[in-house]
Amino acid sequence: MPCYLGLDLHKQYVHGYWFRPGQKGAPCRFPNTPEGWQQFLPQVTADTWVALEATGNAFQVYDRLVSRAGQVAVASPLLLKRLGSGRHTDRVDAERLAQMLARGTRPTVWVPPGEIRVVRALLQQVEACTRTARAWQNRAKSALLRQGWAVPARQPVAVWLAEHGAALDEATRILVTSALTLAEQAAAEADRLRGEILRRVQDRPELAWLWSLPGIGPWVAVVLWAILGDPQRFRTARQVTRYAGLDPTVHQSGEADWRGHISRQGSPLLRRVLVEAAWWAIRSADGPWAAQFATWAPRLGKRRAIVAIARKLLLAAWRVVWRDERLAREVHPRRYQKKLSRIRATFRALPPYPLAERWARWTGTTADEGPPTAVPA
Repeated sequence: MPCYLGLDLHKQYVHGYWFRPGQKGAPCRFPNTPEGWQQFLPQVTADTWVALEATGNAFQVYDRLVSRAGQVAVASPLLLKRLGSGRHTDRVDAERLAQMLARGTRPTVWVPPGEIRVVRALLQQVEACTRTARAWQNRAKSALLRQGWAVPARQPVAVWLAEHGAALDEATRILVTSALTLAEQAAAEADRLRGEILRRVQDRPELAWLWSLPGIGPWVAVVLWAILGDPQRFRTARQVTRYAGLDPTVHQSGEADWRGHISRQGSPLLRRVLVEAAWWAIRSADGPWAAQFATWAPRLGKRRAIVAIARKLLLAAWRVVWRDERLAREVHPRRYQKKLSRIRATFRALPPYPLAERWARWTGTTADEGPPTAVPA
């Protein structure tokens, strides 16, 4: 009979609970440091089944344990909270993980491979840079607004300054210039990171299949590949749309049956790129998406209709192209080859991320040498 181990991860320490059915459990605790793990890992053997919560560095801990333990399960924190009894302590959480693992009732999550984890982390960095650039743009507009100048919502600040900048005082010019400079730097860093992501995944065959769908280009395909991950882990189309947050909310009780906006669960980036791809897809007059949009828009409105097209596009990418590992049926061979040639040319022109010179700056080394050696006293 295996021994079940629940691990509650924290920044400074890890609280564990060893459990065998019919026996009294034993709590444990050790530092969440390389030295602490080095002392703890010899206790984990092939007859140990481990459960831990998907938070913090859970995937890195999974990598440490998967080669030693008989089974490692990463549990969903949201579902664990719903199944809780109201008590929330480190020991209770670790004990609950171990007992749910023993009963086979732990709500697990999919553990992405290392390559997908790296791309997801880079995508988060791109989103952070984009939000920072937008925030500094808004600060520039706020500085102008305090002086009585309101920049139109859809007009870039630089365009507005070309027409009205001469009327600004020196202090306002400094504030606006500083904000726009920082926004420009953040946007440039986001572009460099996007190029690095595309360079890393350009040889994935899944991307070529996704490109056969109208509206899906290099960036949309990368986001789909990184966030959805393994298409086989979804059994139904409803699971895919729910994971993307494109499923409609439903309130049904007795005679009341209300269906509202989409749930917006999951990744906002995935939904945003799918909606952008849907707008591109309906621009193809001879494609099926334009006709579908023209049918839905008068009844649903343009915004709801384009979300419906985005949901259809997601399901097409998952079911028809990705899961079956083939090109879309409606793809035009000649147009697809031209699209493929343009994408490949874009990939070849992508510069590598300037890691060597930047790393040398922050570590105090030159780009050609490693870390400095210690000088004996």
